[in-house]
Amino acid sequence: MTDPGQKPVSERLRWDDSLTTARSNRAFLRSPIRLGFAIGAAIMFVGALLPWAEGMVGLLPVRFSGFDGAADGLTLAAFSIVALLTARSPDFLYAVDGARRWAPLLLGLACVGIWLLGWQFGQLRIQGWEDDDGHGSMAIGYWIAGVGVSIVAVVGAYATLRYHEGQTSNPTALVRRPRRSDAIALLGWIGAIVGLVAGASAALSIFPPAAASAPMLFMAAIGVIVGAYLGRAVGRLIAA
Repeated sequence: MTDPGQKPVSERLRWDDSLTTARSNRAFLRSPIRLGFAIGAAIMFVGALLPWAEGMVGLLPVRFSGFDGAADGLTLAAFSIVALLTARSPDFLYAVDGARRWAPLLLGLACVGIWLLGWQFGQLRIQGWEDDDGHGSMAIGYWIAGVGVSIVAVVGAYATLRYHEGQTSNPTALVRRPRRSDAIALLGWIGAIVGLVAGASAALSIFPPAAASAPMLFMAAIGVIVGAYLGRAVGRLIAA
């Protein structure tokens, strides 16, 4: 005789999805890519809020914030929030294909470009202080933002260009030891980022800040091409 207070057999045997679903917080902490991307975004956000240049004009202290001028710091702060949201969801950093796969790489490159433009506007402000018989230099906030930008750019490039599960017939684990074959893509994009920074820095050192925009874009593009080529060449030697 069936107990009316007892659940039916079909109800007791029903599969509980929570048994196979990892907690999001634990999954986030177990993912080096998502965690590294989020750490870089947080550092970039802190740097964007700090002064980017400081100096003196006479006895008056002056400073240049990332929210002044073209508000590059505000743009970086907005991008850092986007990066944090991207890291929170595995749909981007672990996407196999489509636009979501390329989003972390493009976001990192955009942050690098904005950070370099911040250098240009900071130098323009410092030049204005010097014209008024003052002096100044780039402040710690700018370099903190640069550390965050570098982490976001490198991790984003690696997340986009690495092999993903479902991409081949023999899927690899999400967390595994680095392979020599990873060096080609990884060093290629590291070289591209280094070349971008080197080319833009060379343009800013050769041309006055007021006229450096077009040469900076040209020399940064050349730096990306040369840096990526050299990085991939070194990666092939390592992978051979």
